[in-house]
Amino acid sequence: MRRLYSPQLILLALFLLAALIAFSPNLHSYFLSDDFVQIGKVLHGDYSIAWGREHGGFFRPLFIWSYVIDSCVWGANSFGYHLTNIILHGLNAFLVFNLARKLLEPLKLESRKLRIAAISAGALFLLHPSHAEAVVWISGRADLLATLFVLLSVLTFLGYEGSHRKYYLAASLGLFAIALLAKESAICTPLIILLIALFRHEQVGRALRAFAMFAAILIVFIGIRARVLGSLVGGYGTEQHLNFSPGWLRDRLLEAIVRSGLPPLPHDAFSFLFRPLQSPLFYLIACAFMVAGAGALVLRRRFYDTADRRLQNRFILMLVGLFLVALLPVINLRLYLYQTLGERFLYLPTVCACLLFAYVAMLLIRNATVLLICIAILLGFYSWSVYRTNLIWRDAANLSATLSAQLADRASSAPLVLLNVPDNLRGVPVFHNGLDEAVNWRHADRTLNEIQVVAFQDLQSATDENRIEGDDELTVRAVNPVDQFARVTSRPCVEVLGSEREVLKIQLRPCVPAAETLLYSSGTFNLLDVHARPQRPQ
Repeated sequence: MRRLYSPQLILLALFLLAALIAFSPNLHSYFLSDDFVQIGKVLHGDYSIAWGREHGGFFRPLFIWSYVIDSCVWGANSFGYHLTNIILHGLNAFLVFNLARKLLEPLKLESRKLRIAAISAGALFLLHPSHAEAVVWISGRADLLATLFVLLSVLTFLGYEGSHRKYYLAASLGLFAIALLAKESAICTPLIILLIALFRHEQVGRALRAFAMFAAILIVFIGIRARVLGSLVGGYGTEQHLNFSPGWLRDRLLEAIVRSGLPPLPHDAFSFLFRPLQSPLFYLIACAFMVAGAGALVLRRRFYDTADRRLQNRFILMLVGLFLVALLPVINLRLYLYQTLGERFLYLPTVCACLLFAYVAMLLIRNATVLLICIAILLGFYSWSVYRTNLIWRDAANLSATLSAQLADRASSAPLVLLNVPDNLRGVPVFHNGLDEAVNWRHADRTLNEIQVVAFQDLQSATDENRIEGDDELTVRAVNPVDQFARVTSRPCVEVLGSEREVLKIQLRPCVPAAETLLYSSGTFNLLDVHARPQRPQ
């Protein structure tokens, strides 16, 4: 009797289950920031955002149409959108396992060690502490989808390499085209194919022919995208995408390398990384890593002969090259060492980082039991880091739900002037975008009054306090000096006299019609009385 299951199906189920457990704290979390803009339009039947004509000029139709499918099933219930993200992440981790297995097969490893290395790579990717933004933030789905189809394209290409069946090649090219429709970061796929083909066959002509076919798909996509957007660059604009300053690229590369293996770092302990080349501690750590690397090389010479080491070097160089290639589309974009903000840009590059770590660990730790123990310890650390970051995202989502409901109730009766609005909570976007849309969601059946925002604020905690001083000219001061005001703008009802990091100086103007003036502090909006003192609404 044919078996109704297979080891692959069991592993897939385990990866999906582990993803659900790891990110379960946010399954019921509310929407955040860009979610309101993108999903709000979809819920109202406006699909123009799929073609990149609004919201920054991103041409990502597959990403937006995934929202259309979710909206048909879940409506405005955030649970379903989070569930989709988690399932996509679990699928990606399973594909990383399969990619590791396929890439390691030519190295003629022991079957047990090959399985351990491949499963370790998938598990490390699943619980990687730099994946919270891509998985927990519904708007991070573009990276999940692009990575899914890039991995499928590469795996299908490897199937073509093994069988020479043309339909595998056609499928690989088609999957690459689909990946491009999810997010532009997939443009690195032709170079990924080139590096893998060179490693597996060492035939430059054959590798270049494969590269040329994928490059042709990419050229067609770039042409279509430029035609639709009316711009060759689009996205965040030329200031970011075309910033090739050596210092900028150096710092971005350092951040990417650190965050490809570590969670957000404690600011106080790692503040020297702001200016690493001016810090003796940085050079000390760099020297320690070089000593450890030299020790690993000496240890490896004891275990492997020259031919084995040469093959290992080629494989390691390929993985390093794949990491750099996957990083190319986002190397100009800012990510942060101390916050979860921007880590979604590392989602695809960390595929290569996890493969590299699992392989090197397998080479240096010869005893399989010890290897499993070391991997288990690292996965435990990753799990703890993911859980901590999950709590920050959950706090931000709770804040988003509370404040949008409060503003919706008030905007239904009077115009609102908001002296400050939470932009993000420790890097998690709250109302960086989408405030108006978030408020309108609560009363879609009626027209709400105007909302004027004077300043957005970076918060370290949802309970952080802001105080207001003065009678005529007012000073809004953040009690936590790490909080800062940003995007400060004078409004018809408020004139901005000046702003610093944690201080905002304003003067109220007469408003017609009369508006309510609110100050955000300690997790809620507080109504200012005629003497400009905060009163908590009843």
